[in-house]
Amino acid sequence: MDEHQLLELGNKAVNQAQRLGADEAEIFLYMENQVLVEFVGGIFASRSGAVKGLKGAFVRIAGPWIKKKGLPKITSGIKAGVGVRAVVKKAIGFSSVSSIEEKKVLEAVEEATKIAKIRPPDPNWVSLPESKKPLGEGGIFDKRFLELSVDKLLELCADGCVTIGDFDKRIMQAMGSISMISVAEGIVNTNGIETFDKGTAFTASFYAKAKSGTEEVSAGDFLISRHYTEDLQPVAISTCKRTIESLGKKALPQKYAGPVIFENESWNELFSVIFTSGISALSVQENRSVYKGKIGNQVASESVSVVDDGTLPEGFGTTKIDDEGVPRQKTPIIEKGVLINILYDNYTAKREKRGSTGNASRQGRVMVAYANQPVIRPSNLLLQPSKGSLQELISELKDGVLIKGSLIGALHSNVVTGDFSVTADNAFKIENGQVAFPLKPCTVAGNLYEALKNVIAVGNDSRSFGNTICPSLTIDKIVVST
Repeated sequence: MDEHQLLELGNKAVNQAQRLGADEAEIFLYMENQVLVEFVGGIFASRSGAVKGLKGAFVRIAGPWIKKKGLPKITSGIKAGVGVRAVVKKAIGFSSVSSIEEKKVLEAVEEATKIAKIRPPDPNWVSLPESKKPLGEGGIFDKRFLELSVDKLLELCADGCVTIGDFDKRIMQAMGSISMISVAEGIVNTNGIETFDKGTAFTASFYAKAKSGTEEVSAGDFLISRHYTEDLQPVAISTCKRTIESLGKKALPQKYAGPVIFENESWNELFSVIFTSGISALSVQENRSVYKGKIGNQVASESVSVVDDGTLPEGFGTTKIDDEGVPRQKTPIIEKGVLINILYDNYTAKREKRGSTGNASRQGRVMVAYANQPVIRPSNLLLQPSKGSLQELISELKDGVLIKGSLIGALHSNVVTGDFSVTADNAFKIENGQVAFPLKPCTVAGNLYEALKNVIAVGNDSRSFGNTICPSLTIDKIVVST
């Protein structure tokens, strides 16, 4: 179904809702095409070269060397559906259907309208958003996604595992995955919004396990892009280096409290979970944010500046409009430590008689977009870089700890208070401006909002982690123990 057909269906659904008695209606139409390729291989398969040149996924799966040495997995499919919001006397009804067939969409419209008629009114409801001209050019769509074969993706994935297996004899297993997603969405409502956008996303990740004596370690790395990326060797090599550098772990002699360097990936995991909740207007309005009443106050170190930019060129979250049809925009949040703004969707903005910042999102961790109602999320949240590479940040510390890679437990942080206690598998002791030795898995604890006030230095190694872009940071008064 093309853009014209999708929007035509949206208009039919909106008209149907009004005929059924809805005061307002919104139709969110969504199509997604995803291909996921995974490969798990052992070191012997990698070194034999048997994986190289892998073609014909289903033919070669039957080969005995794959059964013994590696296993490819391919998942692909198309998701399409519609989410309907109907408003009757300030009461909102929602229904969704995993189809873009006209009959089923109109049935979802009827269901949403029925729900609205029996629900109590929301005293804070004002109206659906009005039509406005987009500020940016919209999402990035790589046409190569339409031509790439599964065989090619599987070959790239297997080649990355070959590289990992050949890097060091201590690496015992290599795993890789590549995901390629193309999305098209349309939004039509009774206030004149009739808009369409599409985009692509490419992700690749590798993971390795190594063994030396009785010690076993693991680490990984990844790439996120709006475009197809054929050269994945840098990601595979980085995975190898991260794995091998973790061998020879030692325990901290005693609990440590002081400056800690969070590599960009590690900081992102905390920042994207906790901070994004704190700057949500809904969290502020419902007294679930430490930033309530703090606009204009110093809330972070002067070295900290944060902006949300839905128009960022090549941004992973860059789209023409948000998931309510409101134009994306650039919103400064913290400037030199001072809280300037928070993020709004249409509902929370009109609750305060102001404009939305274009941050309504339907993306969820479990359900597909059309099955969710809008919530507030960043588009491209940038913690602005300063100066200094990760190595330069390390050289500035006489005594400290370096936290790298993914953190276990970040998702369980307290998003209201900002408290976190996570486990770092890839941490290192810093002595006299150098990495001295890797640490055994350690607990890292602190409070994110206090940490922002205790930022000593901000690096220049900004990296995209989906909707969040972070550099590495040096933060004081963090507690680490093994």
